[in-house]
Amino acid sequence: MSIEESIEKFNKIMDNDLSITHGVYEPPNNIPILRYKHFKENYKVIVIDDSKLGKSCIRWLKTEGIIPYKILSSINEIKNLPNDKYFVVLTNDSHKTVSYNKLLLKEMKNKNIEYSLCPYDYEKIVKHDYNYINYLEKNKKNIETMLSLLYDDESRETYVEYIRSIMNYDFYRLTQHPTWNKYFDSDVFLKLENECVVNCGSSNGDTLFYFLENYEKFYKYFALESDEKRVLECRCNINLLPLNISSKISIIDSEINSSNSIDNLINEEVTIINMDVEGMELDIIKGAIKTIKKYKPVIACCAYHLPSDLYELPMFIKNISDDYEIIYRKYASTTRNRFTNAELVMYAVPKNRLKNPV
Repeated sequence: MSIEESIEKFNKIMDNDLSITHGVYEPPNNIPILRYKHFKENYKVIVIDDSKLGKSCIRWLKTEGIIPYKILSSINEIKNLPNDKYFVVLTNDSHKTVSYNKLLLKEMKNKNIEYSLCPYDYEKIVKHDYNYINYLEKNKKNIETMLSLLYDDESRETYVEYIRSIMNYDFYRLTQHPTWNKYFDSDVFLKLENECVVNCGSSNGDTLFYFLENYEKFYKYFALESDEKRVLECRCNINLLPLNISSKISIIDSEINSSNSIDNLINEEVTIINMDVEGMELDIIKGAIKTIKKYKPVIACCAYHLPSDLYELPMFIKNISDDYEIIYRKYASTTRNRFTNAELVMYAVPKNRLKNPV
């Protein structure tokens, strides 16, 4: 995908152009009734937007091709509707309470409205993350700038599709790479035989074992983790390794902050920094500026915890050194993430370690 194509597609997404949705998914099983009444019998859809799920429900209905005729802030407003054929969509879990249901039935009866449903009754429709949506709407120009800076076509395709899945409340529908290649993807950057890795958020050592699967030789591996239980699990798992490997692994069991920064803790020629630290990625990078400037390590970090991961995170690295190219790749999500819109990884790769220089 070219820069121009990616920017054009991004703007269509921001304009709520649903024609670029890559596919559809099976809706909750009371929605077919609504679709039939709306599309075949011309019932007008009324949404009662009286809960935190209202805006999400309205956006979701649009992905079904259903544009509400009216959006009401309470069921009391039903009385103001002109006489017509209506189907009422509820967004409030309270509709099951006696008081709410009693008032709803009263207002519907007065307007001869027969049909209502709540799409949340059968299958949970998670509400939209409006932190992301508001951020994207406020930062359109910055996102376009980022698209112009991304290194390759796949990065732009990945970046735009990730945004589309958020804005359209849809599954991520493009290629997802195997989890075992996450952070150490040999299709993204060149390996070294003397890698010195700083793994921030090492958990129980899962990333360490993916690293060892990809690397036969390395110099040192620093596993940074502050959770006591996970540190213990990590130590136990490292003990499963032969001594010639485990002796090169060091656990740093303290929280990374301004005083416990990578610059202060690691006195080695770092070649890779990877991190999954629940939104603290930028803070950790700020504490590694000296290391980054001096050694130009590959940086591989999760970029889906915060909206700012789409712009501020890569731009901060570019401002440290323009020698870095920014690459995004999408890896398979955990089974509990049914929308598969996690595990977006941003790579910052120095030019001399690019796998396929453009």
